Amino acid sequence: MFKSTNLTNSESISLAKEIVKIGVTDTPLTSLLLAKGLTEKANGTVHTWREKSYSDDADVSVIEGNEDVKFYQSGRAEMSNVLELFQKGVSVSGTANAINVQGQGNIFSSEVADRLTELKVNIERAVTKGVKNDGSATPFIRRMAGLETWADPTNLVTGATSKIIKEEEIKATVKKLWDQGLPTGEYFALVNADMKEQIDSLYKDKYNYVAQTDVFGLTAQTIITNYGRLHLLLSRHASADKMTVFDVNALSLSFLRDPQFEALAKTGDSVKGQVLAEGTLKVVSKKAVAQYTLKA
Repeated sequence: MFKSTNLTNSESISLAKEIVKIGVTDTPLTSLLLAKGLTEKANGTVHTWREKSYSDDADVSVIEGNEDVKFYQSGRAEMSNVLELFQKGVSVSGTANAINVQGQGNIFSSEVADRLTELKVNIERAVTKGVKNDGSATPFIRRMAGLETWADPTNLVTGATSKIIKEEEIKATVKKLWDQGLPTGEYFALVNADMKEQIDSLYKDKYNYVAQTDVFGLTAQTIITNYGRLHLLLSRHASADKMTVFDVNALSLSFLRDPQFEALAKTGDSVKGQVLAEGTLKVVSKKAVAQYTLKA
């Protein structure tokens, strides 16, 4: 972490590397995308891109020496998401900043680190289940559409039994992505604690493990199906009744302004600054997102 002694009132310091490492447990989706380097540059308050899709022509075989070439073009719908601005201020009195508490170090740097963690949690919440709003009406706050809103309508599965998840329904959700012809076979699923507990119970008698005499309990981390491997991400921000399955290679974070620290002008006997980021979630194709919903 940087030191407050390195700051001036005109500096803006990137925190792009620092934000990757902090709060990983509480920000599984954001941390996954950042760790895999799935970020890109945005250039406006609305980020626009073309959907990635593949032709599903049944027969492209031709005779030897064929001169009647048939040309193909993927249908590429225009897609977009709104960039959301996240900001947290830091203000420390001159006295507090001058005190060096053993084991804590400079209090201003510590406060900046804490605010950065909180900022990342807020980004995670928006990236997971944010509701799109262009900010044109009061209170004029732009909000992105989170991952839970991106599933293609043909990729939706609803449970058959009230509040009970079944193994065949998990497989059916993964199969939705397989049916779309996604090439990876490696998928991730965001699940809240209650649904994760149910999934753990499903596999309590179907697991491989390395015995440890001082560690007890059972959690399902990866489910292997005929349609691909499903890696479970426990998220406190995911909706309690939804499991959102996705191909991580179809997602990225698009930043107009990377996570950064900016020093603010000193007024009186205090040191001030802010951590901020402005970005959105990009989903290359809705077909790369499937969703299972528990029956109410």
